[in-house]
Amino acid sequence: MRRSMRLFLAFCSVLGLVVVTGGVAQAAEPGEKVCYRAHIANVGWTQGWKCDGEQAGLTGVSAPIEALEIQVWGLGSFCAKAHLRNTGDEFDECVGSGQVIRVGDEGKSIRIEQVSVRPDHPGLHGRAHVQNKGWLDPDAGYEILLGTKSEALNLEAVEMWIV
Repeated sequence: MRRSMRLFLAFCSVLGLVVVTGGVAQAAEPGEKVCYRAHIANVGWTQGWKCDGEQAGLTGVSAPIEALEIQVWGLGSFCAKAHLRNTGDEFDECVGSGQVIRVGDEGKSIRIEQVSVRPDHPGLHGRAHVQNKGWLDPDAGYEILLGTKSEALNLEAVEMWIV
């Protein structure tokens, strides 16, 4: 029994080293999930919740996101904030795994330019579709930045996933 346990722990150590060094592409672990929904100017919350790489928001129709709700499971607690047009950065809001954070505000015609999402553990990835730029390169790590800051360009769509 002890030998089996030692072999198992040694295997886990080697596997952990491979994962940390990026030697093997990893899928989300069971229980890891990210969902989000966008409040779109002049449209509302009509799209419902999107999860694990699905697109929230609209592209090609100049419909800016005014608010975004985000829910992350399996990466510990997480924080988020938005950079708003003509207003600047909101204060951070932090919640536990599975709870919802809302950034931005609906119905005030204040556009989101950028969203910052910071989980306790890495693994969250995301990308943003920005007015006049299209899809930006994906971002990942302990903080993902979706959109641009201080360029007066609206955030129009987002995709987030866990690897």
